Amino acid sequence: MTHPDGIILQARTGSTRLPHKILLPFYGSERIIDILIHRIKETCPTLPLILATTTRGQDDVLADIARQAGIGCFRGDEEDVLARFIGAAEQFNLRRIVRVCSDNPFLCADTFAAMLAADDAAPADYTAYATSQGKPTIQSHLGLFAELTTLDALRRAAAATRQKRYTEHVTIYLYTHPEQFTLQLLPLPDELKQRTDLRFTLDTAEDFSLLQMLYARWREHPAGASVQTLLELVQSHEEWLDKMKENIQKNQK
Repeated sequence: MTHPDGIILQARTGSTRLPHKILLPFYGSERIIDILIHRIKETCPTLPLILATTTRGQDDVLADIARQAGIGCFRGDEEDVLARFIGAAEQFNLRRIVRVCSDNPFLCADTFAAMLAADDAAPADYTAYATSQGKPTIQSHLGLFAELTTLDALRRAAAATRQKRYTEHVTIYLYTHPEQFTLQLLPLPDELKQRTDLRFTLDTAEDFSLLQMLYARWREHPAGASVQTLLELVQSHEEWLDKMKENIQKNQK
């Protein structure tokens, strides 16, 4: 049976800048991988969720986490992440894929439905939220949004190139070759449109320390954990915003 839509969560323990970052205690006993799986399952209960990790022994722990969480798991090449996604989609019979990166603890999973609806209305090879510069948010430091693509588009990208840049970064060939793929870029919420000073993605130990502190305040905020409260928290702590700007400069995309 083919399930047309699904979510693939990309994860590995071998991050070069901060190894095992998704397995470190982040909020109490919760790790980032736990937070993401729980949020996605809670927000999108009808969509299959697959964790796509590597065949390396050190990632056995991630396969165990997937099994314990009751979600799918696919293991593929560590370097060829494009092939890993194609393999995961094929194994679980997915036609459309919401791609989630595991280094985004503030992921807005409630936007997945809007992306799927936009693609239903105007089918595209690649759908994503875009910055005010017209770039997919994956090219920014926001770390709040996923991407939507299709198995067909990924297969076409894999057939077109074997360059490491394109096989290591799953969707980059799609949005850098608009002459070959149909793109649909969605507007960001007004409060985020002009913000180039925010960094909610997690790559380094510095990111981890800052975002761990921010996440605790956000989760426990009396008004609820929304994008609005997240922005209010950052705005009320100038030192956090300054640190984000500094980390953006250090980790240019």
